[in-house]
Amino acid sequence: MTTDGSTIEEDRRIVRETLSHYSGHRGALLMALLDVQYKLGYIPETTVEDAAELLDYSHPEVWGVLTFYSDFKVGKEAGHFVDVCIDTPCHVGGAREIWSALEEARKSPEGNPSFQLRRTSCPRLCSQAPLIAVDMRWHGRMTVERAREFVAGLD
Repeated sequence: MTTDGSTIEEDRRIVRETLSHYSGHRGALLMALLDVQYKLGYIPETTVEDAAELLDYSHPEVWGVLTFYSDFKVGKEAGHFVDVCIDTPCHVGGAREIWSALEEARKSPEGNPSFQLRRTSCPRLCSQAPLIAVDMRWHGRMTVERAREFVAGLD
């Protein structure tokens, strides 16, 4: 059982079903992996084996894509992922303060350690800066107070 209550078998079924839609489309590896991450919020390590089999890539080719792009989150280390965009518009808008507040909320005794805090790059929503994503869903015009409310509601 994973930390969000789903089973490893259930996640693997979702991965294989998602990847199967890209079978026969050479060059679709990146899009297929992004689709998996969008659906699950992370990339299970078994995805390497499944992508190699279903999409006709070698294991090193799949790992190469997963490790080259910093947006891929391989493995599930926490129940939830909270990403903070750190690119210029978000930085100017207060991303550093939001990051610090979330880090403090995660580490405090009454805080919520069930989320993994990660820095990320531009999701191309600069007009809504600063941005955070909670489990791959972006929220713009973020404030320290709203960010704290988001993570306080995670279980």
